[in-house]
Amino acid sequence: MNEKSPDHFDIQRSKKMLYTGVYINNIIVVFKRNRKLILLCLIATFMWGLAAHAYIFLHSSFSHDSLDEFNAAVFGNEWRIQLGRVFVPAYRILVRGITTLPWLIGLISLLYINVAVFLVIKIFDIHSKFLTVLIAGIFTANITVIATAATYIHDLDCNMLALLLSVFAVYLWGKYDKGFLYGMIPVCLSMGFYQSFVSVTITLILLYLIMHLLNGERFQAAIKKCIKSIGMIIGGGVLYFFAMKIVCFVTSVSLISGNYNSIDTILSMQIPEMIRTAVYGYLYTCYQILTATSVYSEPVVFGIHIAMIAIAGIIILLRIVQKEIHIKEKIFTLILIASLPIGMNVVYTLTGGMSHDLMYYAIWLVYLFVLLIAWWTVNHFDTMKPIIKSGQRIVITVLVLIILWGNVQTANAAYLKKDLEQDANLSLFTRIVYRMESCDGYVTGETPVVFVGKPDSLLDGIPGFERIYTLTGSTSSYVLGAAGRRYYQAYFDYVLLNPAIIADSETWLQMQTDDEVAAMPCYPEEGSVAIIDGVIVVKLGE
Repeated sequence: MNEKSPDHFDIQRSKKMLYTGVYINNIIVVFKRNRKLILLCLIATFMWGLAAHAYIFLHSSFSHDSLDEFNAAVFGNEWRIQLGRVFVPAYRILVRGITTLPWLIGLISLLYINVAVFLVIKIFDIHSKFLTVLIAGIFTANITVIATAATYIHDLDCNMLALLLSVFAVYLWGKYDKGFLYGMIPVCLSMGFYQSFVSVTITLILLYLIMHLLNGERFQAAIKKCIKSIGMIIGGGVLYFFAMKIVCFVTSVSLISGNYNSIDTILSMQIPEMIRTAVYGYLYTCYQILTATSVYSEPVVFGIHIAMIAIAGIIILLRIVQKEIHIKEKIFTLILIASLPIGMNVVYTLTGGMSHDLMYYAIWLVYLFVLLIAWWTVNHFDTMKPIIKSGQRIVITVLVLIILWGNVQTANAAYLKKDLEQDANLSLFTRIVYRMESCDGYVTGETPVVFVGKPDSLLDGIPGFERIYTLTGSTSSYVLGAAGRRYYQAYFDYVLLNPAIIADSETWLQMQTDDEVAAMPCYPEEGSVAIIDGVIVVKLGE
């Protein structure tokens, strides 16, 4: 048996040290070359981030899922694996712990967004500082981030890491000849944090190809890049599939099946159903863009979006009809543009029509698209009159700024709404606990508790916040909106700090349809809190 000499190991160790030194040196070089851009992205991201989200980062307005998953070790980590977000539990343990800490999660999320913005600037070779600030606003102050921070803040940093990884995949694909191979890894990782952010990868690839075609790239080169991008996404999906299998095997946790947000929906869809869903998804995405949630009225939002899309569309058509672009490039460009709504909301098709604001991040890249067109026109559309070029950029910039400022207001309104609702719910349950403890036979921490119905007083909504109620997770003023027994247990454990024990699932479900409970009056009427068969029942509403 031949043994390797000590010199051999010294050579191998030297090579590893050399490679490590080269990588570190490359990182240092990249940082030095881009330090001004990195600083600008950081300042811009935190400027928009704090203006829009500081309220929720500095408050503890837990409701719905963020209440139930305040402590991920109780339920959240297993649930994430069941949903296919298999990398989330390990990330939480290693990076920020299992407890939902708003300020820390917010800080980490802004750092992820900052890097994503930097990569987007590099992907599209942007040199304008003002455009960089606008793009930071698009990535930071949008409806998806607002909805996530307001109700699902326990997921915010994981989702923004999925965003960063999705953007990084596109950066690798666009920068290196074999980047599509490297990009499979971040695509896999992104899907393992939140699958819907694959839409960001698809949308950025479409925008990249469109801008390059408008700039004169030939059909053959564009189609080659397109094929590589498809390979990258499919390859990343395959890696993700095996990663899921490995994590589920190691943890002995199975993926959920047949649930509204399970990942096996696509496997049960027939081709006609998938086509029909794709058509509905296409129209629904267009509708979402034109009627985005905002503190502005619907006609204002609709008008702004129609105006900016129309201006960008006219510019694209004027460019496409030029003789410099050949027929193949014209057709391919139009196909890519027409594909944008599908790419932006591909999850709608894959899930059979189930989608919500947390899945719509790619939709808001429509603002990135119109800005790219506006700046491209000024820098490259030589046949257009200077006054028209400057005018269209000013108009689109102003419209995007109006939307972003509206989003900042929308975010703060959503967080204020959550704060007011938390106080109202706390007041209600403080009075309810007093009634429970005054009930003969009730022993705190021993007598099982069941809540039936929802309180009418918290279902009407707060006047002046009507538009905010269209936001996912903000459709109710009742912080225990799902009314599941786990939510109540979490509320008593983490908000009220009361040792009350919520009844088991079987007892809970039985009491929801019990005849004696049905005859009880609703809170705060006398008799709305009573002990039935050894269980204290609180009837909040019908």
